[in-house]
Parts: sequence; structure tokens; C-alpha cells
Amino acid sequence: MTRHDPLLPNAAIVARREYRDRTRTPLFIGSTVILMILALGVALAPIAIRYFDRQTVTRIAVISSDDALAIRAIGVADGLLNIPPSGADAEKWEKTFLLERAIDPVTAEQDLLTGEISGIMAVERLPSGQIDVKYTTDGPADGVRTQLIGFASIAIGILDWTATLPSDAQLSAFQTPSFDPVSINGPTAGGAPVDAQELASRSFLGIVFVVLLFLTVVIYGMWVASGVAAEKSSRVMELMISAASPRQLLTGKVVGIGLAGLTQYLAIAVPALAVVALQDRIAEAILGPTWASGAPLVGLTPDLLAIYGVFFLLGFTLFALIYAAMGAFVSRPEDLQTLSLPLSLLAMVGYLSAIVALGGGGRGFTAILSFVPPFSPFVMLARVMVGRVEAWELVASVGLMVAAIVLVAVIASRIYAAGVLLYGQRPGLRAFIAAARRA
Repeated sequence: MTRHDPLLPNAAIVARREYRDRTRTPLFIGSTVILMILALGVALAPIAIRYFDRQTVTRIAVISSDDALAIRAIGVADGLLNIPPSGADAEKWEKTFLLERAIDPVTAEQDLLTGEISGIMAVERLPSGQIDVKYTTDGPADGVRTQLIGFASIAIGILDWTATLPSDAQLSAFQTPSFDPVSINGPTAGGAPVDAQELASRSFLGIVFVVLLFLTVVIYGMWVASGVAAEKSSRVMELMISAASPRQLLTGKVVGIGLAGLTQYLAIAVPALAVVALQDRIAEAILGPTWASGAPLVGLTPDLLAIYGVFFLLGFTLFALIYAAMGAFVSRPEDLQTLSLPLSLLAMVGYLSAIVALGGGGRGFTAILSFVPPFSPFVMLARVMVGRVEAWELVASVGLMVAAIVLVAVIASRIYAAGVLLYGQRPGLRAFIAAARRA
């Protein structure tokens, strides 16, 4: 045998062959380019949204039978809805909400129907002195814009009440209060709780990371399983297993096909991540400094990236080994869909549990799952993104994952070897365990 003989009992040679066969196909290259373009389009979407938002002015008509109350309502709502973003020049910044006094309610309703305005805020003082605000919108009744108007109505009521107090009440002018929610169980940075913007960014990134992990496990895990099933159906596995040990073949296949999948993943994710990381600079060059703030990666740190990388590799390795063993179960690649369902359900449980953890729910349940392979890569990653996780918890979760990978690798290599002996049948679990013991 020569050094480049594909039957050499060397896991590295098997991995190199699998990687070469996967990455040099036109389908691999074409799908990578298409997915890369789509990922870049998604990464640039927030800039496009901000570009159109910059040119959109929301017009709201204010109706009231009391002129003083109408003027007061316009002033308060304008101050709350048109707050310049951080770092923006107040003189050059253009308001995104335009509040106008409307005299005729019928005309205002017609303008709302035709799209000339986006809402009608009717402000009246009841006989009891209470301020009544009715907001009619062309969008959802519980949308973000409606919530802002609700906050403004509270401020209008407070300001109207202070304006009716006697002149000797010695109350200072009303000022819009600041609102800064803090959670004692939230993540910290340098020992201090992260702010609301960074926490929102971490929640967004947590969803992105969990979705990427789930898709990678399912899609590229099936690559590994289909590669094993294809070699078994073509009888190539019988020749290879006579020249290399099952453990070497299994390792080479998982590493080779896994690296091919990760190559495509990195070719898609790295450019998109770079665009999102430079989103503020791109937005500043296109939109100007006023609209450049608020990139979704404001909460991303090297520590979070490192943690994501660790759990990504551990989770992918564990599922790839299980998928490889599953591929040895079948005699035809067409039968993979039946056996892949339980694994997909396992990944789905981890994914859904991580989504619950990102939303702050199921603390006891998610805390337990964050230590249980194969759910821990999903759930512990989610806990790190939005919650407070001690160092020992990370070490314990990683240690249990490594132990699970070692155990699964031993079992998978036995199943892989036993799978060569099972052709033309759909063995039950008992028969397959017996074959694995003989192997």
C-alpha cells in the first residue's frame, strides 16, 4: 500500500478523503455561495430597516375640545416620542413623530382611513377631572406605537394635575422619569449587572446561537449518517473495515464530514458576523451618525464567543457520533429518515428548553437540563447569554459533555462495527445490541 491508499488504517487519511469528497462537489460550493449571500442579506437587514425608518415620519392628530389641554398633550407626547438617540446631535436630528392639532374629528378619521396620518389621539377632561385619552390607530391595537402613546397619556395626566394645583403648592416642573429595569439574576459584566440594551442584545444573540446550533446538529449530523449509510449500501464499508479499525473509520468519518460541514458553516457565518460586528460603521457611512447606534452585537464579548465555540463543538461532536452510529443501523440511505426522527426530537427538546431559558422561564427545569447531555449545549449556552452562571457550573457542564462524548464514541464504534454485519434487514434493538457485543 502507498501512503495515499484510502484503505490505510489511519483516521486522518479517512478524514482527509471524506473532507475532500464533500467540499469539492459543485453542490457544496453552489449551496455555500447561495447561503452566504442570504446570510449577508440577513445581516444587512437591520441597516435597511433603519434606512427606511429614517425616511418615515409617523403623523398623529391630536383632538381636544380644550385648547390648553391639546397644547399640553402635544408638548408632552412630543417630548416622550421624539427623544434623540444617544450620541445624536439634537439640532440636526429629525423627529420621527409629528403631532398636529386637528379641529374636525370627521376629517381626521378620513385622513386615517386614507393613510394621511397614522393615528388619532383624542384627549378630553372628564367631569371628575380625570384625563381620558382614546387612541385610534391604523395598526395593531397593542403595538409598540400604542404602548408609547399609553405612556404619554400617563404623563399628560400627571402634568395636567400639577398644572391645576395652586400657585403656592411649590411643585417643580414635571420631568419625564427614567426607567432602568434591573434583575438580580441577570448576567454581569465586570461584576456589575449589564444594562437593558446589552441584555436585549444578549437575548437576540442567544436566539441566533441556539438556532445555529440546532440547524448545524440536524443538517450536518445527517451528512455524517448519510455518508455511513451510502458506504454500507455500496459495500465499500466491508473493504474499509478490513483495512482499518471501526474506531479509526468512525473517527475519520466524523472528523472529515464534520469539518466539511463546519467549513460551509464558517464560510456562511463569518462574513455575516463580520458585517453585523461592523454594522454601526456601515450604518454611519450610509445613514449618518444619528442612525448608526444600536447594533445587535453590542452585548457580544470575546468570553461569550469562546463559550459559544466550546458548546458548539461539543454539541456537534456528540450528535455527529450518534448520527454516525445511526447510519450503521440501515441498509439503505432511504431508511435514514425513520431513524433520524428520535435524534431530531432530542435536539428539538434542547432547542425548546433553551428558548424557555432565554425567556427567563423554567429556572429549576432549565438549570437541571443545562448539565444533562445532549441538552446541555443548548440550555447552558442560553443560561450564559441571559442569566448569571457560576464558573463551577460551566466547568461541570463541559466536563459532563466530554465524558458523554467519550462514552458515546465507545458505543458508536461498536455499533459501527456491528452494522457491517447487518444487511437486508431492519434489526430490532435486542438483535443490534447482541451484534454490537460480538463486535
